[in-house]
Amino acid sequence: MAVATAAAGLSLTLAPTASAATSAADDFNGDGIADLVVATPDAPVDGHVNAGSVTVLYGSADGVSPARSTTLTQNSPGVPGDAGSHDLFGTSHAAGDLDADGYTDLVVGAPGDAVPYSQSFGTLTVLWGSATGLTGDGVSIASPLASSQWDAEKEYGKKVVVADLDGDGTPQLAALSRTNLWAYDDLAGRTAPTDARYSESFAPYIQPRTLTAGDFAGAGRAQLVVTGSENCDGTAGGCRYTGVHTWGDYGLEPVSLPDPGGDVSGTNEAPTVATAAGDVDHDGYTDLVTGHVPASAVTEGEYSDAAGFVHVRYGSAEGLGAHRTATLDQDATGVPGRSESGDNFGASVAVGDVTGDGYADVAVGVPGKTVRGVSGTGATVLLKGTATGLTGTGAQTLHQTTDGVPDTAEADDWFGSAVAVTDLDGDGAADVTVAAKGEDVFAGSVRDGGDWVLRGSATGLTTSGAASFSAQSFGFTHPDAEFGSVLGG
Repeated sequence: MAVATAAAGLSLTLAPTASAATSAADDFNGDGIADLVVATPDAPVDGHVNAGSVTVLYGSADGVSPARSTTLTQNSPGVPGDAGSHDLFGTSHAAGDLDADGYTDLVVGAPGDAVPYSQSFGTLTVLWGSATGLTGDGVSIASPLASSQWDAEKEYGKKVVVADLDGDGTPQLAALSRTNLWAYDDLAGRTAPTDARYSESFAPYIQPRTLTAGDFAGAGRAQLVVTGSENCDGTAGGCRYTGVHTWGDYGLEPVSLPDPGGDVSGTNEAPTVATAAGDVDHDGYTDLVTGHVPASAVTEGEYSDAAGFVHVRYGSAEGLGAHRTATLDQDATGVPGRSESGDNFGASVAVGDVTGDGYADVAVGVPGKTVRGVSGTGATVLLKGTATGLTGTGAQTLHQTTDGVPDTAEADDWFGSAVAVTDLDGDGAADVTVAAKGEDVFAGSVRDGGDWVLRGSATGLTTSGAASFSAQSFGFTHPDAEFGSVLGG
């Protein structure tokens, strides 16, 4: 079934109940409550395989529901471009009020999208928010290299962020391609830019993998953090690059940070596989949280044999990690369970205030976790923020065998393959959305995918009011598409 057709009868939004000038993040319809975006880049569209779709569930006092949602593809009315096989629309997405009208807008990356009359691949689509939610109207942005007869770009839009990079109060967008970082000026007048303000080329030595933004130095503007692998002659296994890029007068000014792997699993043994940002210790500086899986792990199946860990670089006026860093794994005091081969603790991370106490907490995906003898069913751990930083004290581990969590734990569900932290019911305690890209839904398939929403409370995550949904919940019938497997980034 084509995604656009299936979604047509389910496209509902909420009328706004508050001013459009909302302070809620990810609030596309201006009702003061954040909305949830789940993307399925492998979804088929009108006969095109792996074309991709994005589903938005609108938040309310009761949380989110498929009954209050809309699904958009590149074949939806008003959405720029056309769906094509392997476009992978939804591989990345980020939100922010790019046109300063009070409604959050959505930026969607399609790194496989072929650019007409160009050797380049990958586009960004900006969809505008409104009183009725995302309208489908938008603009398309291709790499500045796409207009060159000499240059080519691959995987433009594989990662995207929206943040105020120049400190003028209006957020901008930045995107990664296979070898470049691009940062744009404000999107004045909802006009697609023809060129980026700044760019940073990583070829041929660095292969960028993640992109994150935050005000790590308390300067009133965000910085960009790029992580990836780095080719270093004579270094076994290569090196790991973490660079902080600051918008300056003449370009993106980079500063490299040391690799945390040396004190955990050996020099250059800790690739960064996930990143997130938030103020964990509530000191006014954004902190950087990264998830790591040691490079020495032997890959067998979907997830390697690594146990994994998370690393925190605390923000300060002198820069990230200048004064404090911390490393936590499942052997940290207070964290339930223990580190085991294949857990992949840190394969996904997300940051937000789940308890509503002003300290950002960290949701950590552990998709390879064996639970009660079920291998690879997966789990999610909540680590709590405090005045002294991230702690294992009071940590929670939830999975599909936890009382109150919908559905049943099965082998290779990979519950925790992606996580997001968003206050979807507007109660001041953020909720955690967990993806399980290996969830089975349709007969005979093994990677249908699903998402769970676990509500936040003053004491942490609660299973009261927990919800789950899959492609079937929206009337879609395509198997093995890993529905809702991308929750951001």
